[in-house]
Amino acid sequence: MTIPVIRSLQGLSLEQADAYLAATEDELDAAYALAEDRNRLAGVEEEPDAAEVHHALFLLRRARGLEAPSYDSMRVELRSKPRMKAA
Repeated sequence: MTIPVIRSLQGLSLEQADAYLAATEDELDAAYALAEDRNRLAGVEEEPDAAEVHHALFLLRRARGLEAPSYDSMRVELRSKPRMKAA
């Protein structure tokens, strides 16, 4: 399954959130993939930074009715992911 490219920067539906989660290994990978797609929609070719990944993680959790993620704990998790920057 390929990760769906979102069509809007405005929000994320439960179905889209579930698709990102199903196509990746974990929630943080799904957030990174979503942040990449959001950058593409915005015309940005750089890889997402920690703030963009955090916002994507927030959108994933909000769509699923979950609590907002902690930025600090997410940054710790980002350090364990080789392709992601924890800056």
